[in-house]
Amino acid sequence: MKKLLAVLLACLLLASAACAETFTGQGQGMGPITVELTVEDGVITGAKITGDGETPGFGADHLQELEEQIVAANGADIDGVSGCTLTSTGVRDAVTAALAQADGSKAAEAALADGVYPIEFTGFDLGVTDKIEVTIEGGKIAAIAFVGDCGSTPPMVDTVENVLFPRIIENQSVAVDAVSGVTVTSAAAKLAVEKCLVQALEAAGSDASAIQAFKTVPEKKGGSEEISTQVLVIGMGGSGTYGALRAAESGADVLVIEKQARYGGTTALTSEIESINPHRIKEQYNNGEDFCDAEAMHQAWLDYVEGDAKVEIIDLFFEKSGPALDWLALDHGAKFDFKPQRGFTETDVYDVKFQWYPNFDERNPMAPTYGYNKAEIATYFDRLVSDFTALGGKYMLETEGYELLMEDGKVVGAKARNLADGTEYTIHADAVVLATGGFLGSAEMTEKYLSDEYYPLKGAWKCYGSMRNDGKMIQAAIDSGAATYNIGMPPEVHISGTPDFLNARDYGYEIHVKEGLLDFNTGREPIWTVADLPLQIGVGSNSLAVTNEGKRFTSETGIAMLDPWIAGPTYWSIWSAEQLTGIAENGLKVEAVGPPVGFLGHRGAIPAGVPLPEAFDVMEKAIERGFVFKADTIEELAETIGVDPANLTATVEAYNGFCDAGEDTEFGKPAELLDKIGEGPYYAIRMASYSYNTVAGLDINEQFQVLNGEGTPIDGLFAFGSDSAGVLFTEKKPYVTFGGANNGWALTSGYVGGEIVANYVNAK
Repeated sequence: MKKLLAVLLACLLLASAACAETFTGQGQGMGPITVELTVEDGVITGAKITGDGETPGFGADHLQELEEQIVAANGADIDGVSGCTLTSTGVRDAVTAALAQADGSKAAEAALADGVYPIEFTGFDLGVTDKIEVTIEGGKIAAIAFVGDCGSTPPMVDTVENVLFPRIIENQSVAVDAVSGVTVTSAAAKLAVEKCLVQALEAAGSDASAIQAFKTVPEKKGGSEEISTQVLVIGMGGSGTYGALRAAESGADVLVIEKQARYGGTTALTSEIESINPHRIKEQYNNGEDFCDAEAMHQAWLDYVEGDAKVEIIDLFFEKSGPALDWLALDHGAKFDFKPQRGFTETDVYDVKFQWYPNFDERNPMAPTYGYNKAEIATYFDRLVSDFTALGGKYMLETEGYELLMEDGKVVGAKARNLADGTEYTIHADAVVLATGGFLGSAEMTEKYLSDEYYPLKGAWKCYGSMRNDGKMIQAAIDSGAATYNIGMPPEVHISGTPDFLNARDYGYEIHVKEGLLDFNTGREPIWTVADLPLQIGVGSNSLAVTNEGKRFTSETGIAMLDPWIAGPTYWSIWSAEQLTGIAENGLKVEAVGPPVGFLGHRGAIPAGVPLPEAFDVMEKAIERGFVFKADTIEELAETIGVDPANLTATVEAYNGFCDAGEDTEFGKPAELLDKIGEGPYYAIRMASYSYNTVAGLDINEQFQVLNGEGTPIDGLFAFGSDSAGVLFTEKKPYVTFGGANNGWALTSGYVGGEIVANYVNAK
């Protein structure tokens, strides 16, 4: 009997050992991350990551890759994903927690030494670091604050300091959600606070692994509430803020919800607003004279859209954009330069761009206008919101609308949730206004709705704006029967650049300061570094740019600004080792210029003619990073990047022929910018068209009512700003180049539409 029991016990142990077990752990990326591990015989045989809060186009797109890394590493020691540091860290923490559950190990003792722990880190700006101090008192996190000059813009810094840091202190944990609307800065700040806590742990004699004690994911309170209002505005960017204030002024009870932790949206980060001959402003600042020939501009607009726009709404824009700016500037204190500027091309002869003020810096007489006025613009929105709440208006930040409430074909409200605490809201309203900023943040929607009929537009686009503009409510409206108008047109693209960057500090490349100058965007002395070489030769006018089919698509003089969208979301810049040798020995032949240099990378142009001996090393680092590719022949390069080898070979041969002849007969690029693709090996730099947002969305009438497929208004539903701007344009061409048109529409639609919506609900 004893022998039989022994045999049975051995069989049970073997069966148990062979049985797979599941262990779950939590970490924190942009939001909560859960990792479920399947363990068999002490080996991880499967991993499932859930991270609904991770950013589309970044961490959210790499969860499967991270799952594969966990299995391959058989633990938390994974490489992670380049450019997705916070998501990768959250996954590691979740795996660590799951494995601790599996082996029953106890966490290391966590004690923090009192003191102030400073740290510098890279936030939104690669060129200038952010700086914080974490204060530990009584063994607890007592204070966190930004200090000194920071690279992230003041609105980003203020939002992180006022929203993220108090939550870390309250929960004594860095495992709180990143702040929507300031994703990059808040994600970097969380990692920086974590490093400060590790310093405090080690100062107290604790092991660094005890940091897990400060990574407890706080529970969201959840629950549900019902709210009633006359007008519900979804989105508190430019159009939503203007519309809500105007509706409140017109006597309506208004509630605004905004998924970001700040108001103002993309509008508060831009440069100008288009307005056509604002009457009161021209009386005060232009002797009553028109700033531009409105009739000629109106005809130019109609010619541009080739009959595809709604003329009656273009007419409304021309009639009301002036009074709208009068209202914003003269009645609500938003400041502008009242000498309007012209657009971006030689044909734009209309003075309609009113730039946010201040836009002049006496320290920099060589550059009379500048873009580092975002702190001042934020104060203008503070005043608008103050005026709104003084009228009884209410707003809720970090609150996302996701579904319309319908009764008998009428919109009667919406469902929403608080992203910070998980509260679910049912909001009853007589009218719902969609002002959500478009759908560029949804790769699913840009793939579905953007059109390839005229240009290859489908796919995921890089965003120089808010990735949280994901079109949930536009899709909800479409699901409820709403029609679209020109929704397939190109997004609003101004610039291009590499989709990723090398941080000079991480790779040990020197940062150089251009003394005696002030940068247009930052107000600081501009800096440059060889780490930006892929970006700057990729947008250089002496480059060779090709589509994903391996063909040129424009003169490379236009790829830095205005023309990159022609190739779609991405294109390729082709270079040879012979050209790079010239750069290493003699420097760039042409200095990169334009917004890509000012907005991306370290924000400073590499001077022409300065030898860059690290050129090949930089390209190798970019290859490791995954946005540069190399091959011995053009054919092999084409196969490596998924381009038709015959097309790319023919394109390079033709381009080299233009270089030899000194004449570009295809696109007319000046001869001095024709730089031959020489001897290999060969390099392809992945380039991206950076967009602010999508332009078109829902179909509306002159009353800003959303229409169904039969052209009938959907009762109770309205749309302002980018959610409806397609009525002004055409799918055949991009956003107009007159300058500031999107912001002009945001203002005009909010100003006019807000009053219309108030009259609508007050008539009930």
